[in-house]
Amino acid sequence: MINRYSPEKIYRQIANAIEADIQDAFEPGDLYPSEKILTDRFAVNRHTVRRAVEELVKQGVLEKRHGLGTFIAEKRLAYSVKGDQRFTESVQVHDLQVESLLVDKKIIAARGGIAEKLQLKNGAEVFQIDTLRKIEGKEAALISHFLPKDICPTAFAKYESGSLGEFLKAECGIQTKRVSSLVSATRSNEQDSFRLGMSSNRPILKVKTINEDTQTGKRVEYSITRFRSDMIQLEILMNA
Repeated sequence: MINRYSPEKIYRQIANAIEADIQDAFEPGDLYPSEKILTDRFAVNRHTVRRAVEELVKQGVLEKRHGLGTFIAEKRLAYSVKGDQRFTESVQVHDLQVESLLVDKKIIAARGGIAEKLQLKNGAEVFQIDTLRKIEGKEAALISHFLPKDICPTAFAKYESGSLGEFLKAECGIQTKRVSSLVSATRSNEQDSFRLGMSSNRPILKVKTINEDTQTGKRVEYSITRFRSDMIQLEILMNA
């Protein structure tokens, strides 16, 4: 109910009412009523409703999707980007169930950026292992791992699921450490969108990471991770 005599601005009252609605009757990912419906409900002009909605979008409560409407924003998990912590470990800290599923694996010739990041000759053969990470049963990240063939020859045949970092440690005695991560925002392509269970051309966070063997200092993995930006936010920890 709008109190037109209150010192609180009307758009702020509407925003508070929307937040109460969300707590009582909506779940993350649900479609929220249109501005037209809200205009009729609160008996105000559309500009006032739009300001209330935009305020909640800025706060991360609502999310606008072009051509589809306004949705209840998904709760974003903070993934800590730091030296020795892998994605699986970061999620499990929050007492959430995480699955790592094998999507594809193949042997390719490393060229361009892949060869450079792994400090290999152009054309050297590497394992490409693609995995899908699910949190509480929902697709959250797609990762392409590139490994020099000689660092763990059995990885290609034996790896089937679970944390690849833990597999490398158990199978080949390799303890990896992140030495750099390059973060960018982009839009998903059709194949990645399908695997991540999202509509095409949606915003994603892309992280390109180099991992070294903690004992030898040799580069043993280069990965390209595509995170759903509606589920994951990146936390950069200084001196971590």
